[in-house]
Amino acid sequence: MTGLIRIHRALDRLQKKLWVKITASILFIAATTAYFSPVLYTSYSYSNNARSIANALTGPEGERFTRTLRETGSVTIDGTTRSIPEELAPVLFAEDGSLVDLPLTLTLMLQDTIPTWAPSWLLQQPTTTWVFFCVTTCWLLFITWMNLLLPFILTAIGTAAAVGVAWLVGSRDAMFALGGIGLLLFTFVLLIRIVSLLLSGPNQVLAIAHTVIKEASRSRISLIFIMLLLVILPMLPFWLDPEAPLRHRVQTFISRGSGATFALCACMTLVLACATVSFEIRDRQIWQIMTKPVGKFRYLLGKWLGIVVLNVVILAIAGVSTFLYIQYLRTTSVAPGLQGDLDRLAVQEEVLTARKKDLPNYEPIPEELLADLVEDAVLNDPQNARYAGNVPPTILRGIERQIRREIDFTRRTVPPGVDGDPGMRTFFFDGLEEVIGTSSPLTLRYRLMLGDADETATYKCGFVFNDDPATLQVREYVPTLSHVTLVPPNVVKPDGTMSVTILNFYQRAPGSAIGRIYFEEDDFEVLYKAGGFEGNFLRAMLVMLVKLGFLAGLGICCATFLSFPVSCLCAFTIFMAATIGPYLAWSLEYYVPVEANRVEWSNIGVAIQWLFEMGIRQIARASVFLLEGFGRYRPTNDLVNGLMVSWGTVLGSFLRLSLIWSGLVLVLGWLVLRRRQLAIYSGGQS
Repeated sequence: MTGLIRIHRALDRLQKKLWVKITASILFIAATTAYFSPVLYTSYSYSNNARSIANALTGPEGERFTRTLRETGSVTIDGTTRSIPEELAPVLFAEDGSLVDLPLTLTLMLQDTIPTWAPSWLLQQPTTTWVFFCVTTCWLLFITWMNLLLPFILTAIGTAAAVGVAWLVGSRDAMFALGGIGLLLFTFVLLIRIVSLLLSGPNQVLAIAHTVIKEASRSRISLIFIMLLLVILPMLPFWLDPEAPLRHRVQTFISRGSGATFALCACMTLVLACATVSFEIRDRQIWQIMTKPVGKFRYLLGKWLGIVVLNVVILAIAGVSTFLYIQYLRTTSVAPGLQGDLDRLAVQEEVLTARKKDLPNYEPIPEELLADLVEDAVLNDPQNARYAGNVPPTILRGIERQIRREIDFTRRTVPPGVDGDPGMRTFFFDGLEEVIGTSSPLTLRYRLMLGDADETATYKCGFVFNDDPATLQVREYVPTLSHVTLVPPNVVKPDGTMSVTILNFYQRAPGSAIGRIYFEEDDFEVLYKAGGFEGNFLRAMLVMLVKLGFLAGLGICCATFLSFPVSCLCAFTIFMAATIGPYLAWSLEYYVPVEANRVEWSNIGVAIQWLFEMGIRQIARASVFLLEGFGRYRPTNDLVNGLMVSWGTVLGSFLRLSLIWSGLVLVLGWLVLRRRQLAIYSGGQS
């Protein structure tokens, strides 16, 4: 053992020598350049070929090239013959012969140009290739110059041994999991070293943040959550259903990976924020800091900054690992042949993208009509006779809300067919200017209900775009299940509008009242591509970081006047209330106690019940007013559904949660700390 220690110390001294660092840096740069140079060349070649084919298919002679490709399955462009599988022609071309999905067509025509020795997703995106080239090179250089070369080699040897054992037993998932655990743990150590170096400047706020980082890397309270996350993430693929469609597997992994990351980071943030302040007050360590002197607000700001920086490290590691496995997962096939290609198409077009959605645009309800309907409802309700024409405003508002709901429901219904003719209703969409001139298809998502029909049976409906019979699409659907259909982008008019007519082929039986199609407000929408998955994933991580920043401020604020257990209880309660804020707001629409003038006050039991219900409603309304915004920012749901997390969302969350909410809770904590006698012992063991 003594000999091993001497060898380790000698190697440690060796890795710190300048010539070793320079030699290792040259070798690392040469290795990454040797690997990524052909990848970059192939990536740019793929991009140029894709651009050339796209220009040919959409240019002046695009109709001729498209017709040739549709009829023969191949086409010659710039002297090179490209082909597509004949069985995919119904998916790629519309009934009128136009090309529906240009991106998928390009992928199929160029799939034979992708070498097997490199990830296909990396070759198709030159920018992403450059990012990974630079990140990998910098990662290796940081290892070298941060004196972590020896730990890196030892970690690599140990991880390789574990992966080798998994390979011998034939477990591919275990190989990925064990390799990922070793890589993530070492990357965490490296990033902690880097941020500690960055926070070592001669500044009071940075110094306090630096102590928080050191505390987090040594404290069992925070390390439990960190290690749990770094171990769970590589093992998530074990829990994916191997028989599920590829799209569902990718969506499940995004949901579980991002959800587990945020949940564990949130718990760690609250516990660490409460512990780092309350323990220093309890153990009198804060006396030494305040006598430096360090201002109380700078003290709290330093604590907040340290926790936020720690979350940056964890989110960076978790985000990169999640992103890499998603890219690996998207290239796998669950179903063979044509179905496998269609699964990858669904993942590319519906999940790993950034889409905007547009709901039907309804004409506003005329105020005169609404007033007449409210008046008729009041006159036809016998209970309103006792008001003698002076109905309270609260009752009038309730009647108006109910009438609006009924009108909105009527607008979202399609009558059944009669005498062999289908029922129909037209819906209008606007604001689709971004789609004009693009090649990616639109996605029409619908989830239809059909009266009292069997929810397991299959029914037919149709869609006609812009009142053009040539655009008719007949589709089968199962009530209550979501379905999608692709729409060529050329159906959007130059002014960015589009109309969709739903045809209801269900024939109503004589004397029957069922058969009408209807849908909820968010269950009939048009989605179109507005960006890539990479940028969308980054923006989602930033929104998570902003939310964690607020939780850090919340925990610090609670710890300034409460002991550790009580501050944790208070902070977690507020966190849960903020998370369910949107659901609470929705339930408040239906939780409305009766008006006070209808309460039988002589009945003590009824009066107490009414006061109790009204108190619950007011508390819920206050919680929604204060905390609803936190729960409305849900980037994981947007990632799972392929919806765009815009920079406006990132900026809005930053302004609302970071500047306003976090600022307010830190100021509140400062006011408490300012008036608190810190020299007085405050709980715990003496």
